[in-house]
Amino acid sequence: MSKKTFLTTALLAAVLSLHAQQLSVSPYSLFGAGWAQPQANAYQQFLGGASAADRNPWYLNPDQPASLSAIKYTTLDFGGQWSAINQSNGDQSLLNRTGGFNAFGIAVPLIKGMGISGSLRPYTVVGYDFQQSGKDSAFGDWIQKYVGRGGLSAAALTWSWSPIKYLSVGATARYLFGSADRSTKVYFTDGRFDFAGKVERVLVSDWRWNAGAQLILPLGSNELVAGVQYEPRAELAAIQNYNWYSFKTNSDGAELPLDTITAVNGATGNIAFGGRNAVGLRWATNRKNALLPAWTLSGHYERTNVGEHRDFNAVQSGFYRGYSQTFIAQTSVVPSLLITKRKLSGYFSQVQYVASLRHDRFGLFLGGQEVRGWSGNLGMAMPVGGRSFIPGDVKVATVHVGLNFGSTGSVNNGLVREQYLRAAVGLTLNDQWFMKAKFR
Repeated sequence: MSKKTFLTTALLAAVLSLHAQQLSVSPYSLFGAGWAQPQANAYQQFLGGASAADRNPWYLNPDQPASLSAIKYTTLDFGGQWSAINQSNGDQSLLNRTGGFNAFGIAVPLIKGMGISGSLRPYTVVGYDFQQSGKDSAFGDWIQKYVGRGGLSAAALTWSWSPIKYLSVGATARYLFGSADRSTKVYFTDGRFDFAGKVERVLVSDWRWNAGAQLILPLGSNELVAGVQYEPRAELAAIQNYNWYSFKTNSDGAELPLDTITAVNGATGNIAFGGRNAVGLRWATNRKNALLPAWTLSGHYERTNVGEHRDFNAVQSGFYRGYSQTFIAQTSVVPSLLITKRKLSGYFSQVQYVASLRHDRFGLFLGGQEVRGWSGNLGMAMPVGGRSFIPGDVKVATVHVGLNFGSTGSVNNGLVREQYLRAAVGLTLNDQWFMKAKFR
């Protein structure tokens, strides 16, 4: 049966039942190595992923290694998200909920203009559970079920250095690991025919790297940052276990295997991700003795060669073609720093408010149509206290809360439209670990 039928109107006939910590309930994660996840903490998600030109002394930027040279204090970052996703084919709809804490990062400034960081977060996710039905002239009525779980995680190590005053460079090495488990099973209503199942697990374990640079141009109280990112094509070592078999079921629905048609265990090979490039510009207005800008305005564009994506030992990219493209516009403001004619002392005037809009072309073509999406983000970075035990010591905590809303896909040509609302939460802790001794 053709994969082109996977996203037909019958897709929503089944109940999707994923665990609470599963990050995806999307039928679009059926393809490739899963649905790509943003390499972003909660604050970066509020920016819409506009990472190329973002630079901040307080918060991590997991996707732009060159930004790390701006980190002023030892920084810990935790985050997660919770989603409500409405999936519709135009005639039927289904509401799913998913989420959990899923990311951690730490950054340490080594010397002025140099820092290192480590992080752990999802890289791709696979999560779907649906079925379709039909009728065959030879076998009669049939039901076909598709289930997928898993995905890849990324453990990253980043280094950044500012060799001269207005330039910063950096590199990130990501260790990608995890597995994708997929099964397809066909059930016939005519009891004369055995059922058939295909189960596959692909385990991945390998390194991938990316690099970035930022040019910082101070213009009086303003600042212009230009950033670039580069991530080359990567072939990742993988192992495949595969079993195609026939079976029956007992009265409880449990499988009773009959014959093995094809079995492969421990086959070695690789999967591939296409190269990615990103550019961005950010304009910011700074205030004296303030570590956050009064306001920012930035734009970001990135492109990934998804035509280079390859499944396990495949020679073609499948349903991914050409390039995926992302366009992002972002702004932020701190009212107490923006309004200088009178002093604002209220708590919410000290909060940083962030908003962004994003448009995606995913390069995934189904039924002759490209899957596209858009999203909006609203967030707040709220200081929740700072304290000092000794002179010069710094301990600051910031809570990030916000909403991400948008849509992926459409109801045209038998596709599925996903409309979602996500709540993102993060915590950033800043601490000055290293200080010069002072004597009087």
